[in-house]
Amino acid sequence: MPDLSFVLQYLTPVAEHPLLFSVLLLLSFFAGVGSCAFWLYRRQRKWQRDTEETLEQNIQSRTLELQVALTELAEKNRELEEQNTRDALSGVRNRAYFDKKIQAEIKRSRREQRPLSLVMLDIDHFKAINDTHGHLAGDAVIRGVAQRIQAQLKRSSDHICRYGGEEFALILPNTDAAGVLAFAEQIRASIASAPFETEIGPLQVQISAGCFTNIAEAGSFSGDYVQAADQALYAAKQAGRNQVKVFQNPEHNPETNPHKLAATGAVATITAQTAAALAADASTLSLSERDELAALLAEPVEPAGDDAVTVDPVMQSTVTAEHPVAAKDVKDEYIQ
Repeated sequence: MPDLSFVLQYLTPVAEHPLLFSVLLLLSFFAGVGSCAFWLYRRQRKWQRDTEETLEQNIQSRTLELQVALTELAEKNRELEEQNTRDALSGVRNRAYFDKKIQAEIKRSRREQRPLSLVMLDIDHFKAINDTHGHLAGDAVIRGVAQRIQAQLKRSSDHICRYGGEEFALILPNTDAAGVLAFAEQIRASIASAPFETEIGPLQVQISAGCFTNIAEAGSFSGDYVQAADQALYAAKQAGRNQVKVFQNPEHNPETNPHKLAATGAVATITAQTAAALAADASTLSLSERDELAALLAEPVEPAGDDAVTVDPVMQSTVTAEHPVAAKDVKDEYIQ
């Protein structure tokens, strides 16, 4: 029979202290349960971290792929937009681009109060080129003219567009009347300086141009600029072609501006008493008064009423002698 004395040795204290044994057993049980729970918690946290890292990596990878796809899509859209705003024949911007760009530049001109210039250019006798040399030669001329004009543009803000047929439009922001006239003349001279190579040989080509410059106002729209530049272009055609004309705003023309006409009429209707006083001492006139009077005396004035008189020729010669360029200065004052 086996010796069980060692078992009885350990059971004796238990029998003597059953409550203590129960507490120790309970503590051991809770310690085991706690250890298992802590182990399970650590395992869960590790699994959660691994899952989060894997998910983050997947998100980053998908985000990168999405960014690449969006970049490619944006590039394709830019290429498509570029194709939609380019004229297939000439390679410059087309009419659709012109319509949007001119409106945007008008808004910017109104906002910044800076001048905006528009140039309309037309190839002279282009129909004769097509009829005589064929449409392939005409196409080559259009391409050559567009490229030569494009080469003259030095600012990124300047744009050339094919408006239609053999007509081109130049949008020149922040360019005054003197600047647009000089630039259009430079382009005209460049076109006329050398012939264009075509399928039938070199062809000499000339262009006419009309310019318009204005600071956009609240009611300004693209039609105002196009119509004014077209009128200047028509004037260049009527004057013999191969030249540049600038639109003259009636508001700046003393012959059509009602305010200037009123001022001229006020000077013309000098009463007899005032004329006598001025004739007696022309030296009392200011420089501006002499300019207006000299301009008035340069042309015959119709009597405006009973008080209108003819100014003494002595007075006329006195004013003109003291300021001989007065009449010319007044006429040039309104030329923009």
